[in-house]
Order: sequence, then structure tokens, then C-alpha cells
Amino acid sequence: MGALLIAAAVDLGDGSWSPESDPALRDRMAGSLSLGLGGPVGAANASSALLLSRSPLRDAPPPRLGARARPWRPHVGPDGAHVLFAGDLYDREALRDALPVPVTGSDDAALYAAALAHFEEDCDRRITGEYAAICWYPDKRRLRLSRSPISAPPLHLWRDGGRVVAASTPRVAIAAGADDILNEERLADALFLNFRGRQQGWYRDISPVSTGEIVSLDPEGTARRRYWNVHELPRIELPSDDAYVEAVTAAMAHGTRKVAGGFARPATQLSGGLDSQAVASFALDMLPPDGALKAYCWVPQKGFEPLDWPAAHGDERELARAFADMHPRVELELVDTGDLPLSHQEEKIFMLTGIAPMGGGNMHWGHEILRRAAAADHGVVLDGGFGNNGFSYDGLTGPATWLRQGRIARAWREIGLLDGNRSHSARFISHAIMPQLPIKLRRRLRQWRGTGLDPFKSWCALREEFARRQGVIARSEAAGHDPMFLDMACSADWRAATLAMGENDGADIALACELLYGVAMRSPLAYRPLFELTAGIPDDQYLRDGETRWLARRLLKGRVPEDVRTNTSHGIQSSDWPVRFERERAGLLEQIEGLSADPRMADMLDLPRMERNLREWSGNNTVGGHEAAYIFSAVGRGLTAARLMRYRERSNG
Repeated sequence: MGALLIAAAVDLGDGSWSPESDPALRDRMAGSLSLGLGGPVGAANASSALLLSRSPLRDAPPPRLGARARPWRPHVGPDGAHVLFAGDLYDREALRDALPVPVTGSDDAALYAAALAHFEEDCDRRITGEYAAICWYPDKRRLRLSRSPISAPPLHLWRDGGRVVAASTPRVAIAAGADDILNEERLADALFLNFRGRQQGWYRDISPVSTGEIVSLDPEGTARRRYWNVHELPRIELPSDDAYVEAVTAAMAHGTRKVAGGFARPATQLSGGLDSQAVASFALDMLPPDGALKAYCWVPQKGFEPLDWPAAHGDERELARAFADMHPRVELELVDTGDLPLSHQEEKIFMLTGIAPMGGGNMHWGHEILRRAAAADHGVVLDGGFGNNGFSYDGLTGPATWLRQGRIARAWREIGLLDGNRSHSARFISHAIMPQLPIKLRRRLRQWRGTGLDPFKSWCALREEFARRQGVIARSEAAGHDPMFLDMACSADWRAATLAMGENDGADIALACELLYGVAMRSPLAYRPLFELTAGIPDDQYLRDGETRWLARRLLKGRVPEDVRTNTSHGIQSSDWPVRFERERAGLLEQIEGLSADPRMADMLDLPRMERNLREWSGNNTVGGHEAAYIFSAVGRGLTAARLMRYRERSNG
């Protein structure tokens, strides 16, 4: 296991900065790493570089803010690289066997250093794990940064001439001298749900290192290289339908053992969906025969009124209970968050990440599950993240793909077998033809046909004039981003779009939660060999005879209850949002009124629309209505963004 947090300050200039000989800089950077739970911060000098690492041990008392770092030694690899490693390597035994000489040292930093020295720039493609690495070569005056694909701890970069800081959190760069100026362009893009600006950070001069990316820095400049791309994964061709199920089953079992095996007493988040129940099923397989598995299931609070909507459900307790009844070793605990406010723990997230989480309305139950898991001394909470774009993909990009391949009859037939209220021809246009068109034309056609919401009248809190003036729409179109995640041309496009947030902001939020509670969050479905296998499987394994998620439904037969396996409705996260927003309506209206007096807020956010919708809202959520878009999305995300801006102003003051 690697460190919880890592950081490096390096002088690539004329030597005038000398971070390794500056005690005040050392203390500021160490203090910026010491927030939240975790072990002590260690620091070391390495020829024009100051290197820091924080232990992830939950049982170690956290040092006080601003406490001095204790002496510590980074691992030095065979090629002279000083290696800082955060996160975890998987398949360690196979990696050791692939190296020509035995590895000195038992931690992941030593193993990564040996792999880097042997495989050189092909290293990160050859190994598996969820990690971020900083490697400093003093003799070459070169800094190398990398993050694993799909899921990885965060890594941020600031370069000001010869001054360079790379760290798990942007706080370290700010402590070293970077401007603490919020990047409002990045904030606006987030409100438009565009997370594809990989080199654009939440602070003006601090950029993220992307998942599946290597960044090299030397006195001559900075070079970035993507070594992993979902569009470049090989196509998987197996001899039979059953062979696909067998291959994914084996990969999922192996991945669950590797991802969860290094943690004590794993627990799970459990819902009524295929993904979380699949993870729980395979987690049971890796436990001893008498080992129990704690499963936390969020349930809506008192006052929740379910929608009369067969396509969705908001209370998943009965489906979770069915899984627990099927597997007696599962200890199911229902999690009712009661009257926790919408902004629960929000300022701590602002402090630890510096970002406005666009999924903030769903975080209250995540906080409560982690709090309970920490109290019960669980080392990790496993979840079903990366399932929908992995093994349980619905296959709905199949018709567009088949049309491009000339398999028109196949596309027409499958669309006819899918449920839908519109005509066969109308659905063929939507599923097969529309994805072939440019995004701008698709959006206009959806609005003309009345099949898509106008973001600036519904779910997006931005003023449309501001969004156009600030380039939000232009950047979205240039990145190939469809904020509604509709009409995707192929499965790789869908996977790239849905990976984007988790690859970037999601990593910072996950790290913040680990610092708050001392409990790791992992998804076995993000295990790279498993994800690459599922991403390469053809669409006809996911959509067959009108049945979506066909691969997952076959794989889970006998593992999950039949009511879950065959269920085609989707679960609604935070389905009790009307109860929370109604309870806090007066306070939310006061916030909007206060923001209206701020010219900058009034220019960015459509405050009159937010206020009008909140005042006129019935307090309910209706089938076919737009309440969730108007209130939960627009008001909720808009006020989260505004509160972050106000928080930053107070902090800077």
C-alpha cells in the first residue's frame, strides 16, 4: 500500500528558489497536508527538491495543523528516481515475476520504482493499480508525474518558471506560493456538466494530471502524454455467448480479491441495482466461509412519497433485503439520514478539495455511510462505481454502431424490440441516426422535436448569455460533450463521457472523504483488466432481443435475487430530495436574495429563474414533470457553486 498524500517542490530554474533549504516552506507545505485523518507527514531533501509523504494509517494521531514534518526517506529506484507513490498496486506477484531482479523493499513505492527502471516509459501501461506517482531524477533535473487509468488518487501541478509543485491536493501549491484564485471558467463548465477539460483545474494556475496521463517536466518545458484512452482499447472476440460471461466472471472475481484484499473488514454500499449487488456477491466469495459482510443501504426519510412510475424506484430497501435474505452472511444496515441539511459537511469538502461538487445533493448519505463504517472499524467501503459503463452497460449505442457497419436490419430489429411510447421510426431516428450528427445539430433537433430540455431553462443554473460570452457552450461542443449524455455514437463515446467526472473531480472528493473518515472507498468494477475486457466486448453482448444489460443479467443469475436480476427500472439517488428542499425552502430563498446583490453572482447565475422556480414549486416531484431539473439540479448545483465562491472569499479574507 502506498501513501495517502504525496507532494514535491522542485527547482527547475537557476537555483534561486532552493525549496529543500527553506524551513518555512517545509512547514507550510507539511501543514497543508496535515488536515483530516491520517498518519504523520514526512519530509526529505533531494537535491533542489523538497519531498513529502503522509501515511494513510487511521490509528496514527493526526499532526496538528502547521506541525513540522518529521524526517523521512523516499524510495530511490535503480535508475536514481526518488519515488513518491500514493494509492495501491494490484497484481503485485505477477509484476515481481516480470522484473529481472528481486525488488528491495516491501512497499508499493519500491515495486513501482523497480518497474519504472525496467519498463521505462512503458511502465504505467504494463502495471495495474489505483495510484498517483511523483518521480524526481536529481541528476537529470527531471520530474515525472503519472496517474493510473480509470480510477486514481488526484495529482495537481503548478509551474511558475523554474518553481514546480506537484501534489495530491492543490493546497500544497498554494502553500508554496501559487495564487489562491478560483478558476471561474472551470466552475461554469462544471455547472454545464462538462468535465472534459483535462488540463483545466479549479485554481487558475494549478492544473490536474489526468488519469492515464504522464507529465514530464525539465528546465526546457513541460510535456504531457496520454498513455491510455478508452477509444484505443482492443476489440474482444470470443467463440460463444457463454465465453463472454465466463471471462467477465473470472475477471470480476480476480479484481475483487485484488482491490479489496488489502483492507481489513470490507463493507459495501448496497442498493437494489445490479452493480452494487454484483460487488457484494463477489466480496462474499473472497471472505472466509464464516465471514460476515456489512452492507449499508440508504433509505429515504419520513415524508418521502414514491412516484407512480414503473421505470424508476426511489426506495431500494426491499431489493436490498432480498439480497440479504439470499445471502445470510450479509448484515444489512438501513441508513436513514433524517433531517441532515443539503449542505452537510459542505465547507469541509470545500476546504479539502477547493471544488464545488456537482453531486452535492447526493453526498449526505455517502457521509453517513462512511461515518458508520468508521465507527464499526471497517477499512474500506466497496461500491458499484464504474459498473454502468463497464460490465452492466445497457448496450443502447448498438443501433448507431450497427447502422454505421451497414447492419441496418439488426439495428431496426433491436429498436423495435425495445420498450418505448414513440413509433418505431421515431425511435430509429433517435437511437441510430441522431448519434451520427454533430452535437450542435443534435441539440437543435432535440429542441425542435421537443425531446430534450433546454439547459438554460431547466437543469443548468447559468445564465445563457453568460455561458455564451464565457465560452462554456463553445468549449462543450469542441470537447464533444453532450450534457444530456444522449445519442452517443458508440460505446467508447459513452464510456469516455461517463468516466470524465470520476476521473477528475470525483478523485478529489473521494480523497476528501477518506481524510474526513479514515475509510477508503473502492470499486472492484474499476479494476483495469476487468474494465478493459468489458469495454472491448461488442454491443450485441449487452443488447440482445430487446433486453438491455444482457451480459450482466446472465452473469448474475444465481448470484442476486431474480427480482433484481430482471428489474428494468432504475434507482433514483436522493429520491427524498423534495422533503429536504421543502424543509429548507425559506433559507434557500434567502440565499438567492443575498446573491442577487452581488453583481458577479447575478452575472453568472440565473438567479431570477432559480427564485421563481423555487417559489412556484408545489413541493412535490411528479412523473413527467421537470421539478427535479428545476429544483434539485438548477437550484441545488447553482447554490453549491455560489457557496463555494463565498467560502473562497471568506478564506482569502
